[in-house]
Amino acid sequence: MKRIGLISLIALAAVFFSIVGHAGEPLLVFCGAAFKQPMEDVVKAFKEKTKINVTATYGGVGTLLSQIILTKQGDVLVVPSEYVMQQAKAKGVILPGSVESLAYVVPAINVQKGNPKNIKGLADLARPSLRVAIANPELVFTGMLSVEIIQHSLTPEQIGQLKKNIVTYPEDFNKLATTLILGNTDVIMGLNNLSEWYPNKVETIKLKPEEVRRIGAGQVAVLKNSRNVPEAKQFQAFMVSSEGQKIFARYNYFPTPEDAFKWVGAKKPVGGERPAPMDWKKN
Repeated sequence: MKRIGLISLIALAAVFFSIVGHAGEPLLVFCGAAFKQPMEDVVKAFKEKTKINVTATYGGVGTLLSQIILTKQGDVLVVPSEYVMQQAKAKGVILPGSVESLAYVVPAINVQKGNPKNIKGLADLARPSLRVAIANPELVFTGMLSVEIIQHSLTPEQIGQLKKNIVTYPEDFNKLATTLILGNTDVIMGLNNLSEWYPNKVETIKLKPEEVRRIGAGQVAVLKNSRNVPEAKQFQAFMVSSEGQKIFARYNYFPTPEDAFKWVGAKKPVGGERPAPMDWKKN
């Protein structure tokens, strides 16, 4: 009888210390790099308000999903597209019923401040001797959008020349932006809000309405393997609250699809199936 009581006591102690240990851990957020700038402000504001620590890791969505599956760790996932979230759900890493819409982005052309190469539109990216960068379309949603736009808007000859101009395929959006900031590229296929990230270094050139194939729909969800579900849901609620949305608005993320459509000049599909072939870089 004493032995049973001792075993029960040990088991209860193990559960207790497990709970305490988990409660003391910082929330781990996996975030697509296209949301890095506002996310840093969100994390800071959330910590100041709740005293809950948050650690965020950024990268291409394909890389992040692989990390989540491999490590079976993490509390929150933030992605730039419904399509990517569907992938995550299909792989069984999302807590059922936890997905919420966050903010919207539009593909665009980004150039160095002052536009020294006088780039006026998509066709100019096929001009000889330009240094162009596109995010890796096999890993990054922005790259997938870029390839879809190029394939549907340019002639085969223009596409061939543009591919010759591509000097790198960065593995996440932040690294894509860095190529432009450091002067390693003349132009990138990016997003509408990059000039809000770096107002003194970057300008945004809008694509024609007919060139934009779809817009990105940012979403946030709690991960199935989270060991801090209540805190993860609290962080998610803060992100989609009016306070959180004000932070995203500061960086020119659109709060609704209608706001994004107005900027584009036409209504477009939101998210959708994978828009770029996996082997585009090889062709």
